[in-house]
Amino acid sequence: MWNRQFVFLSLILLGEGIVTSPIQLLFPVYVVDALGKSVGYAAMLRALPILLGGVFALVGGVFSDRVGRKQTLILGMTGALVVGGVFITQQPLLILGILCYQGIASGFRTAGGQSYLISSVDASRLGLATAIYFLCMTFGGAIGSAIAGELIDRFGYRVVGVGAIPLIGLLITIAILFLPSLPKSIASHHQESFAQTVKGYRKILRHRGMRLLLAIRFLPTYYWGTVSLLIPILVYRSSGVKMAAYYGTLSLLFAALCKILTGCICDAIGHRLPAFVANCLIALSAIGIALSVNSTIGLYVFGILGAGVAWSLSTTMPRFINEFCDAEEKGRGVGITHLAWSAGLLFGQLISGTLESISVSLPFFVAAGLVVISAGLALALWLGKDVGAIPMLDADVL
Repeated sequence: MWNRQFVFLSLILLGEGIVTSPIQLLFPVYVVDALGKSVGYAAMLRALPILLGGVFALVGGVFSDRVGRKQTLILGMTGALVVGGVFITQQPLLILGILCYQGIASGFRTAGGQSYLISSVDASRLGLATAIYFLCMTFGGAIGSAIAGELIDRFGYRVVGVGAIPLIGLLITIAILFLPSLPKSIASHHQESFAQTVKGYRKILRHRGMRLLLAIRFLPTYYWGTVSLLIPILVYRSSGVKMAAYYGTLSLLFAALCKILTGCICDAIGHRLPAFVANCLIALSAIGIALSVNSTIGLYVFGILGAGVAWSLSTTMPRFINEFCDAEEKGRGVGITHLAWSAGLLFGQLISGTLESISVSLPFFVAAGLVVISAGLALALWLGKDVGAIPMLDADVL
């Protein structure tokens, strides 16, 4: 597992997490605190970029399978290069433009990064490797959130935004110079025409397990969209921006432990049972948050629990993709799965931002109900039932 490709990929992700994760975490707080706008407004600013990220993950999957994993990853990292600008300007249209480009680039980054991971590590160690892959971003985000919280509290948001740009530029340069390219036999398959490569998504969607996986990816991510939008704001309202930043640090540190544990379990017993257990714990977290919206301690406890098990579920995804997709389809498998993730995040943030004005607890109860459905689908997959018998997954028309 510890080959040169994986080591350099992990170090690059660690650096990117330190720089960009605090901006992503604290963006809703920035909109409310610095711009004086509503929670719903923050959700609207994020909506189009999230959609673009999902759509361009499909393009990134094709690009990764045909051109190369490394090239796709580096192209995606250019989105992180500009995202610091959201803390520099207070012009909504400019912020939206930056976020839209970052959303487009994130599709390429996800498709390139995860397909590079899958192609560079032996399948028997993919669970632990995936955990470390996400751990690097998570641990980097935990460090970055703590630093950013202190900097913002003392100097304001602009310092964090300005500092992010040259640091990401340095990381991109390191990736270009030192991240190894994968052999062409692994990285791309030029035997197919471009049109055939695109049509490969149809073949992927014919796989019943893949359709089930997309539903399992969408529903819990609706929950993640809800908590990533609302919990930082709820903590900020009760305790200030520094405590919101430290919430991010603690949740990411706990998520790091959960990912390592999940990766080891997946390599030992497989990924289907851990996916079911993670769904059950996410539902528990959503209910706990709904009952604790006026308690900072409750938000910390159930929010941190939810972050950990949500990342645990993400840790199972590359193993599912590796199981359901052929060698030449890995990039497109990541792309279409990321589209489901983006759709869940989009709907979670938009709908929750609206429901929050009715009742603060309501968005979390809705999210809990959807995750219960996802747990049922994960149970069906774990027990090996015929998922084609589930009406919402019957796709004979494809």
